[in-house]
Amino acid sequence: MTLRGWRAAGVAFLAGALAALAMPPLHWLPLAIVGAVAFVWLWDTAPGPKSALLWGWAWGTGHFAVGSYWIVEAFFVPPADYAPLGPPIVIGLAALLGFFPGMAAGAAKWAAGRWPALGGRYARLLLLAVTWTVAEWLRGHVFTGYAWNPLAHVWAFAVPLLQGAALFGVYGLGLFTFMILAAPAAGWRASLLALAVVAGAGFAGQSVMAPAETGDGPLVRIVQPNTPQAEKWRPENRARQVNKLVEMSRRDGFDRLAAVIWPETAPPFIVEPGSPALEVMAKAVPPGGYLLTGAARGTRNRDEGVWNSLLVIDGAGEIVATYDKNHLVPLGEYIPFHKQLAAMLLWINRSGLAPVSGSIGRGSFEVGESRVTLDLPRLPSFSPIICYEVIFPAAVTGPGARPRWLLNVTNDAWFGLSSGPYQHLASARLRSVEEGLPMIRAANTGVSAVIDAYGRVLAALDMEQEGIIDHRIPPAREPTPYGRWGDGTLLVLLLLAAGALALFGRGPSGKKSGISSR
Repeated sequence: MTLRGWRAAGVAFLAGALAALAMPPLHWLPLAIVGAVAFVWLWDTAPGPKSALLWGWAWGTGHFAVGSYWIVEAFFVPPADYAPLGPPIVIGLAALLGFFPGMAAGAAKWAAGRWPALGGRYARLLLLAVTWTVAEWLRGHVFTGYAWNPLAHVWAFAVPLLQGAALFGVYGLGLFTFMILAAPAAGWRASLLALAVVAGAGFAGQSVMAPAETGDGPLVRIVQPNTPQAEKWRPENRARQVNKLVEMSRRDGFDRLAAVIWPETAPPFIVEPGSPALEVMAKAVPPGGYLLTGAARGTRNRDEGVWNSLLVIDGAGEIVATYDKNHLVPLGEYIPFHKQLAAMLLWINRSGLAPVSGSIGRGSFEVGESRVTLDLPRLPSFSPIICYEVIFPAAVTGPGARPRWLLNVTNDAWFGLSSGPYQHLASARLRSVEEGLPMIRAANTGVSAVIDAYGRVLAALDMEQEGIIDHRIPPAREPTPYGRWGDGTLLVLLLLAAGALALFGRGPSGKKSGISSR
C-alpha cells in the first residue's frame, strides 16, 4: 500500500503522536516501535527528498505535540490571562520542532538517491539512525536548544539500558535506540537481532552498576513544600510560606544535617544582600551547615536586574556563594534585548511620541555568566543546575575540577500532574548516568529525588506531596567516557557509523522503494 499527499502526512502525524506515548511516565514502548516502523515505511514510499522531509515533519509535529502538551498547563495557572494562547503556542512549537525529524528523513532520502545501496534493507536503518541523531543533536543546540524528550528516554523504565549514555551520551544512545525500534522494518532477522542487542545491553548495564549504596557522604535534607503556583507569589502568602519552609527544615534530625535544600525560587520574593528576610531564612541553616536555596536574586540597585539563582546561606544569614542560571527558557524566563527595548519605550514615552506604561523588562531574568562548581567546608564540591538547565547533556558541571555531586533545584508546579515533571526527572537521571555523578533534586511540588551515579532513584517525593527527604549524598563513580570527553564520544560514534555507511555505499544496490532524486 502506498499513500500520498495528506493521507501520508496524516498517518505520519498519528504515528509520531503514538510514539510519544512511549516517553515517561507511560513508557508504552510498543507504540515507539509502531512509530519508528511507520517512520521508515513512509520514508521508503516517499517519492523523493521533499516528500520524505514533509512526511517526516508531519511525524515530528505529532510527536512533539503530544510530548510537549504539558506546556499548555502553565497558561491555565490562575489568573490565566493568556490561556487562549496556550494551545496555538504548543502546536506552533511542535510544528517548528517537527522540522528536525523532517530534515533527518529528507537528508537520508537524498543520500539514498545518490548512493542507492544506502536504501537497502539494513543500510537504510543505519542511515536514518545517523541523520536522526544529527538532527536530534541540532535540536538540542540551535537557537539555545530544546533537548526535551530525546528518543533514548523510551528506556527510562529500565535503568540498565540507560548505562550506554555513560559512553556516548543520550544522543548516542538514541542512535542505537532508533535502529532497535525500527528493526521490524527490516524483517524478522533484524527484529531478533534487536531483541538480542537489548538483552545484551541490559546484561552489560546491570553488570557495570555497583550495588545501590548510601555511602558515608554528608546528610542533607530536601524540602518539598508543595506550594501551588497560583498561590506562590501572592504578597499576603509570603510570610506563611517562608515560615512553612523554615518549620519543615527544622523538623527532627535538624542538628545532624550538613545542608538543607529548598527548591527553585523557594522564597516568594526577591532576595537582596542585607534583606531582613535573610535572618528568617537563616533559621533553616543547620549548625555549622548551609541553606541551599533557589531564589530570585537582586542587588541593591534593582535596575541591574534580577537573576534566577542558587544561594548558599550560612547560619549568620550571609550569602556566601551564588550561582546564576545561565541557560534561561526563551520568552518564558528571558526576553531578548529586554533592557534595550525597555529603554527605547521609556525614551518614546518621554519624547511624547506615544504613551507607554509598564516595562518590557518585567518578568525577564538576567543571564548568568557561566556554569560553576562550588566548594564549601563540610560539603563535597557540587555543580548547581536550575530547572530547565538539567535537560542539556554535557552542560551541567562547572569548569575546572570535577564536582562530587550535582544539585538540581526546580519548580514544576506550573505543569500540574501532567507528564512534564516526570519527563524532567528522566532528563535529570540521564545527566547522572552521563557524568557518573549523583544528584540531589529539590522540586516545589515534585518530583524531589535522590539519584545515584547510575541514574537510580534512591528516594523520592512524588507529585503534589508535601514532605522532606533526609539522605546522605551518594558516592560518585569514576569519570565516565562521556563525562570526560562530552560529545567527542558521540562524534566518534557518528564517524564509525559513517564509515559503515561508506562500506554499504560501495556495495551493490539494495532493494529500492521508490527512491529517486526528485
